[in-house]
Amino acid sequence: MAAALFTFCLTLLSAGSDPSAYLHGIDVSRYQKEVDWKHVKESNINFAFIKATEGDFLKDPFFDRNWEHSRQQGIKRGAYHYYLPWVNVDQQIELFKNTVTLQPGDLAPVLDVETFAQDVSDAQMRNDVRLWLTSIEKHYGVKPIIYTYQKFYDLKLRGHFPGYHFWIARYQNEEPSTHPKDKMAFWQYSEKGIVKGIESPVDVNWFYGDLEDLSTFCVPAPAEQPAPATVIAQTK
Repeated sequence: MAAALFTFCLTLLSAGSDPSAYLHGIDVSRYQKEVDWKHVKESNINFAFIKATEGDFLKDPFFDRNWEHSRQQGIKRGAYHYYLPWVNVDQQIELFKNTVTLQPGDLAPVLDVETFAQDVSDAQMRNDVRLWLTSIEKHYGVKPIIYTYQKFYDLKLRGHFPGYHFWIARYQNEEPSTHPKDKMAFWQYSEKGIVKGIESPVDVNWFYGDLEDLSTFCVPAPAEQPAPATVIAQTK
């Protein structure tokens, strides 16, 4: 991972970007098993996306542990759902809502869209994805993020979701390419990251911004209610 980070930093510098303005993060699921989040925090990891659900039936067995332990270490956390195009989208929405409780400051929910389905048309898939996104935004009060990888994005999603930010996987030190109207916030640049506290390889990501920018992708704090007006009794 050190070599990949070094190469990427050189790429940013050659493009006139400042690598210090980019945040480093990971995404985890059951494949990483029991993560030592204290060591992860010590590895300069600023955020973590954690798999919560898949389809209409699966809750990641390590979600609750990862969700709580990452919070305890002060790592900005987000939950994601792995979308299956052939599964009823309403049931997928309900599974995620019943599994994930977000607090102010948590990252927006992520929909992982990367699975092909021969019996589901592109139009139907995109309609169902929009339904998931709009329903989840209404429930949590924050606009979700779409995760995918470059080829799937090019074939199925490019230019169809201009109101959403993308998180795109593309490896070999090649930055993702997006439609002019699409917005990308996260780049998953390797699936072979080595991070202290995680025994197996892990996906590693860059966020295009600093901590203040990252906060704009988080669940907002509740609006403060105005203080009740003081009523002054008048006497004659």
